[in-house]
Amino acid sequence: MVSEREHSRDSSGNGVGELKRLLDFIRQSPETMLLPKGCVLFQEGEPCRGAYFVEEGDLELTITSGEKRLKVGTARAGHLLGVSCVVSNSDHQCTAQAARDSKLVFIGAENMREYLQRNAEVCLFTVQKLGAELLELSENAIRPLRSQPRYPKS
Repeated sequence: MVSEREHSRDSSGNGVGELKRLLDFIRQSPETMLLPKGCVLFQEGEPCRGAYFVEEGDLELTITSGEKRLKVGTARAGHLLGVSCVVSNSDHQCTAQAARDSKLVFIGAENMREYLQRNAEVCLFTVQKLGAELLELSENAIRPLRSQPRYPKS
C-alpha cells in the first residue's frame, strides 16, 4: 500500500500531490464566507488582502475598459481567486461578483505567501496553474477583443 507521502512524491509529475497539499492547507483556514448572488467579493484596483477558494457557486470576473465592463472569466467551485495578486503583492486586477450564491474560504495574503515560500513544489505547481490561467485568459478574452474593429463604422 502506498502512503500519502509516497503518493505525493510519485504523483508530483502531474501535480496531484501538490494539489492535495494545497487543498489541505486551504481547508485549514477558519475563515469561510457566504456571498449572496449579486454581491461583489472584491473590486478591480482594490488592495488584495488574500486569496479565496471557491467551495460552491460561481463568480463572474470582469475588468473595466473605458466605460465598458468586460467579462474575462468565471470562477467556479475549485478555483482559487486572487493568488496572483497575493504572490505579486499587488491590487486586484479584476472585479469578482457572485453570479449565484457562493461559499468561499479566505486565506490571508501573508499566510498564503508564507505557505508558498515553505513549500517549493506547491509554489511551482501554483505558478504553473497561474501561467495556464494567463494563457486561457489570452485565448478567451484578449484575442477576441483584438479581432474586433477598433473604430466602429458610422
